[in-house]
Amino acid sequence: MSDTPVPGDSTPPATGRVGGDPRHDADEPRVERRAMLVTVAASIAVALIVVLLVATGVIGGTTNAGERHQRVEDDRTAGAAEAAPQRPEIRDEEVEAVVAARSRALAEHNVDAFVAPIDPTAGELIAEQRRLFANLALFPFAEARYTVSNQPPRSVSDSGRAAVMVVVSFVHRVEGVDPVAIAENYRWTFDRTSAGGPLWMTAVSTAPYGGVMYPMPWDQTALVVERRPHVVLAAAVANKAEAATWADKAEAAARRDLDAWRGPRLPVDRFVVYVTPDRRTFDEIASTKGRGPAAGVCVSLAPLTLTDGKQTRQVGCRVVVDGAGKGFATSDDAIFKQIVEHELGHAMVAGFAPAWTEHVSWVAEGFAESLPWSDPRMANKYNPTARAYVNDGRFTGRLPVDGEIHSADPATTSISYHLSMQAIRFLAEEFGTDKAHTFVAEVYRDASRLDAALTAATGLDRAAFERTWARYVKDHPGS
Repeated sequence: MSDTPVPGDSTPPATGRVGGDPRHDADEPRVERRAMLVTVAASIAVALIVVLLVATGVIGGTTNAGERHQRVEDDRTAGAAEAAPQRPEIRDEEVEAVVAARSRALAEHNVDAFVAPIDPTAGELIAEQRRLFANLALFPFAEARYTVSNQPPRSVSDSGRAAVMVVVSFVHRVEGVDPVAIAENYRWTFDRTSAGGPLWMTAVSTAPYGGVMYPMPWDQTALVVERRPHVVLAAAVANKAEAATWADKAEAAARRDLDAWRGPRLPVDRFVVYVTPDRRTFDEIASTKGRGPAAGVCVSLAPLTLTDGKQTRQVGCRVVVDGAGKGFATSDDAIFKQIVEHELGHAMVAGFAPAWTEHVSWVAEGFAESLPWSDPRMANKYNPTARAYVNDGRFTGRLPVDGEIHSADPATTSISYHLSMQAIRFLAEEFGTDKAHTFVAEVYRDASRLDAALTAATGLDRAAFERTWARYVKDHPGS
């Protein structure tokens, strides 16, 4: 359809006489001019009518009313598109660029670049991330970087903005502590309020998955870190005056545990120990893992990648100790060392186990508890609850089960821990420490081989072992 106007009538004006009366000859030029004016006026009128008809689609184009309506709608749509603002969007490559920039900032010790992507109005988040940066700078990382995980971004956009939540992994390896890299997952929220506007990070939260601890020590509070050959001890800045002494005690506990080991080569011989400033901070870690009330925990960590090409093994542990607990209430360091020796016992052998598997509790807790109980300083001590349990005839002669070891009743838990310790100590005293520790390592490697590993260490099946161990318990009630 053309919108070009139709030209006017091109018929030339009349040049002959109007009528044949010679009386009009003298007036002929005037008549011709009048006729020409009439003819021109008529031509102009016709032209205007044609233009109007063409413009409305009656002539000069389609006469289909539906098509004329569609043309009007198309014009309206085009006009609306020109008037509507462009919707904001967030591209994957933009997010990846921010993640890479934060890794560079961490490597270059540039805190301003580290917080640069954060929304300037998010003061609390900026302060939190500055604190995180300062904490990370204290640890001896052999590797520390951020990567975008393979989990797809989750859009949280609304009609006026674009926003996505992206899972970002803090891939890291503490020198001498982690044999391979591990990952701590976060969710970073990115926001753009207008097309072409700045892209801001507006929130950071946890994105937990199996085998990963959150929060890590550096996520909770401002820290001081003390490094020793076998221990990297972190404590709150509020406990800076005590941190060096705690690190020395933890180092002594680690040396004693390592010296006592007689099994196969250990996966690690250096450990991160975090002394929390208060019970709330401790519970934030402990309760996340369903540990319940405890003086300390050792949270196992899964590696970022496979370590043996067949199955993923644990990397090790982060040891967390309640700095507000009784182990820190007196100048006597015996309780402190007992707690740390126990948790470091878990950390020593954690790397033998496949990731995401449950340990045999009496073996795991019995071994960890056997380390402080073999300390000469414990020679004249005993567990009064366990002693009363045996002397009162309540002892069944059976090895503790998981429900008893992790009971909600503190007395039941205390008794079960002690009986488990006596099982490992009896095995070491009767059959040799090397066989006892090899048994522990084998059960960590494959819990389904418990009976086979017990027979290999003692020559007894489980029933026979329980009978001989029960006599030992009755001869040494609670000690």
